Amino acid sequence: ATETPTPRLAPTRPRHISGMASAAQPPPSKVRRLIGWKDGARCDLGAGQRKTADLSTVTALYASAGSPLNAVSPYHAFARCPPTASFGRPSKWPGPEGSATKARLLWDRRALYVCWELEGAARAPVDPASIEADALVATLDPSGSNGPRPEQRTIALDERAECFLWQPEKATANHLGADADYAGQRYYAFEINYEGKALTLAPHFGKVSGYDWDSSKAFNVWTEALAVGFGASASPVPSASNADEVLLKRVVVAEFYWDAMCIDPDREIRIGLHRAEYPVPVNLETGIKAGKAEFNHILTSMVWSSWVDPGDDVVNFHRPSLFGSLVLAPEGAGIDCSCVAARWLGARSLMVVPSPVPSLEECPPGSLLVQAKYASLCGSDLPYFRDRRAASCYWDRDGFCGHEVIGIVLESKSARFQPGDAVMALPSSYFKAHAGSKQDWYDEDVHGVLLKSFPVRGGFSEVYTSHELYSCRLKECVPRMLAAQGLGTVLKMARRIGSVLGKTVVVLGQGQNGLLATRLMAQMCARDVIAVEPLEYRRRLARAAGATAAVAPAGAQAAVNEATGGRGADVVLEMVGHCQQTINDGLALAACSGMVVAFGVPDDAIYSTFEFSLFFRKNITLISSVIPDPQVDFPEAVRLIEQGRFSTEGLLSHTLGLSEVQKAFEMASDYTDEVVKLVIDFSRK
Repeated sequence: ATETPTPRLAPTRPRHISGMASAAQPPPSKVRRLIGWKDGARCDLGAGQRKTADLSTVTALYASAGSPLNAVSPYHAFARCPPTASFGRPSKWPGPEGSATKARLLWDRRALYVCWELEGAARAPVDPASIEADALVATLDPSGSNGPRPEQRTIALDERAECFLWQPEKATANHLGADADYAGQRYYAFEINYEGKALTLAPHFGKVSGYDWDSSKAFNVWTEALAVGFGASASPVPSASNADEVLLKRVVVAEFYWDAMCIDPDREIRIGLHRAEYPVPVNLETGIKAGKAEFNHILTSMVWSSWVDPGDDVVNFHRPSLFGSLVLAPEGAGIDCSCVAARWLGARSLMVVPSPVPSLEECPPGSLLVQAKYASLCGSDLPYFRDRRAASCYWDRDGFCGHEVIGIVLESKSARFQPGDAVMALPSSYFKAHAGSKQDWYDEDVHGVLLKSFPVRGGFSEVYTSHELYSCRLKECVPRMLAAQGLGTVLKMARRIGSVLGKTVVVLGQGQNGLLATRLMAQMCARDVIAVEPLEYRRRLARAAGATAAVAPAGAQAAVNEATGGRGADVVLEMVGHCQQTINDGLALAACSGMVVAFGVPDDAIYSTFEFSLFFRKNITLISSVIPDPQVDFPEAVRLIEQGRFSTEGLLSHTLGLSEVQKAFEMASDYTDEVVKLVIDFSRK
């Protein structure tokens, strides 16, 4: 199987950017951008719900561990911080919407720390040699005063993240007057490109000035392209990436020193956070320097976004009405991080950490807040642990990729569920990806709510968010009910297959779902159920589950020939996934006009080794089965297990506490100690 390499979160130390000259402020027609912040952890602003500056507040949590730039992964140092509302184009401004962007903040007595998460295709900075110096000066410094240093001028043409900081001379009491009321007051602007270089500026409102500010000791930057979470989804479908491209997100982390800006953190501070990006790549003709016309075209065609919506059509971020309030939470205050959760740090590396407790205030109607009692590892989790999958939100969402979880309702915005109810409730990280695929059961009026803003959390978390549409009430919260999630997916497959009465069925792979499929095919009265599995102990379990034969892969063809007189299997269930060869194995074992079912999760968008000629010549029906109907398949699975009509015997092989989640994934990944299904018991310390 081809596997997509994933960039490591390398322990890169920050680059110190020194000798920064200040950048020129463009004319009002040359837009700058500003971004705002949520009001602490419980802001009522959902993603994309921007308001005016007076109503826009962001809270920076206290950086008790010091500068995030000194952390092994500066990005993950912001994991407990609430994100801003999504950046977007102010409603009355012209131009397209920008790419998804959010930011998170920390602070201490030394500095303010900002982490931008910048999605979309990042473009390389413009080569200064490709721009005429006179054209840059004429546009950036129309007054003819002392302008930015030559080596910094082209940053105005680069894609970048920006931070503006202003300390009003008199407290605004969260009510800004007219922009003219603050004329002459100084603020500080930092515009950082994706190489960590910056334009800096200390202008005064209403004036083009501040180019002489020495910012060499005012800031520091770390920036990297990382394969980490995207938008509100939980995991991109394989078509979102391929072997030639890894989905990356540009992450910029900067620290801004209070003393260098003469800003007192004990007084009112207002902030603007911005992003500038190209709608299309900037192509400057080789060997020809761009002049003023080309410079203006690039600058005016940039896409700008903001967290603040000023409600007017004045395209200019350099004015007080685009600065929201910055609140500096005291040490130990701000976010309730009493929820313990697993966090992915890198390949084969998980850590259990304090995590922000999610809140239903940020969730739509029908949402549930659930206290996890038991969770289990799924085979589809393992490639994420091993670092063999394309970028996924699982990697930077607390709770990791856990989706098989049962627990007790803590809070409810649903009339169907009450606090204290035992539930199989799938976490938001699971159903966002599945609802987003809009399967045949999807109804926008019913299921569209699942795609609204949620605190996305995986199931390896003491507390997580779910929704009534992906929840089933349980008679009792006991470990065997964990199998209902997997059984629901297998029931979906069985509905697609139809009757197997009198047929020969081959089940490739005897992990949890393979064993469930083997038992189900036997109970559906298949004539032969042939389990194919390389691990001998799992072959024993397959026979106990009802397989008429259980063989190693090398003996599969002989077993099928013996059972069918050489004709081949009527149905082959590919339950392995994560490699290309097993689909071809299924084609080889299937009879002419037989059926092959792709159930195992693929790692590759394109199966370049697929034996199309064999598939074509044998008239095989190839179908896939994924994403069950949450209101049909899961309730049915719960009912079958609770009534004792479907046994989970032999599935749950080991039980560990959340503190041992690293050991659990290592065992499952390496198939040690005859592991089948590992249960995480949250009551174990």
